[in-house]
Amino acid sequence: MSLPRTRMGLITGRARLALARQGQALLERKRDALLRELYREVPTVFAAGEELAAAADAARMALDEARVRHGFEPVAAAAAASRRDVDVALLTTSVMGLPVPAVEPRNLVRSADSRGRDPLLTGPVIELAAQRFEQEITVAIRLATVEARIRRLAREIRRTNSRVNALRTRIVPGLVAETRATAFSLEQREREDRYRFKRVKSLRVAHRA
Repeated sequence: MSLPRTRMGLITGRARLALARQGQALLERKRDALLRELYREVPTVFAAGEELAAAADAARMALDEARVRHGFEPVAAAAAASRRDVDVALLTTSVMGLPVPAVEPRNLVRSADSRGRDPLLTGPVIELAAQRFEQEITVAIRLATVEARIRRLAREIRRTNSRVNALRTRIVPGLVAETRATAFSLEQREREDRYRFKRVKSLRVAHRA
């Protein structure tokens, strides 16, 4: 928006410019804090991904072993008997005012006698397979939590960086140009006023003479 070429316009322009620069600095600090948080999470994601791959391999191997020893139907029956819903507690942390989701860490591995069946009847091989899959789910939920945090942080970083770029490349330079133009216009007007005043004064002196 163009500023009026007045003293009040100059004051308004300088106030807007100061506010824009302050906002830019604040957004840059926010972006940097979010980037630091993102970089802290990246090693955790890679580690959890590797842990999940290892847990999935171990679970698959244990399941294959159980099927070889007991057959498909007994393994499927044991799995159906131990089926349950998994409740997770969703938490929210804050990074520079940004709410970031997190799931409360929880170990989902149960004891053999809490899976809804007699472990003496199913046998240690099936129970080991169940344990391996519960370990896999535990790691998968932890990985999903970190990935959700990273996606949330990445979206906000892009959004914040876009606002910083808009301020740095368009808004602040535009306000600087408007403020300078207003200041130049006022200086030009003052010079013209001084010239007219001197001209009137010299004419009065000449008239009296």
